[in-house]
Amino acid sequence: MSETQNKTRFVECGEGTIYDTHTRLIWQKRDTYQLTGKWMNWVQTRDFIEQQNNARAEGYGDWRFPMSQEAKSLYDKAIVNKDYMGQKAHLPHEFPNGFGFLCWTGEVRNKIQAMRFGYRKGATMYDDIYRTSRGSTRLVRNVDKDFSF
Repeated sequence: MSETQNKTRFVECGEGTIYDTHTRLIWQKRDTYQLTGKWMNWVQTRDFIEQQNNARAEGYGDWRFPMSQEAKSLYDKAIVNKDYMGQKAHLPHEFPNGFGFLCWTGEVRNKIQAMRFGYRKGATMYDDIYRTSRGSTRLVRNVDKDFSF
């Protein structure tokens, strides 16, 4: 996808949010690492999402983990952005650089592993939900049916 196509696909819909016109999802511009300056395991991230919802972050109380296909929908090999280490990662420029390149998703198996999506290589992997190792996620929410700018 070209940068021009991305400009029409991703639309800022508030200071800290981006609307994806293709998937009809609203994303927080910054991931949990950018928001807190800390790496989080899946359990800590789940608790952070609850805090964000209780505080009605960005005006909403229904933030959640993305599913792996939703996280993957942001990946575009043709786009080069920079993660927190300054390494190449393929996330649209509407999302500020400095993000964690591994994104926890809402997919859990056997109650101890959750899927992560990697924005460097575009791959998914399962990891222990208690392992912090560079853990972050980008919160997402579904669009209300009467949503407009």
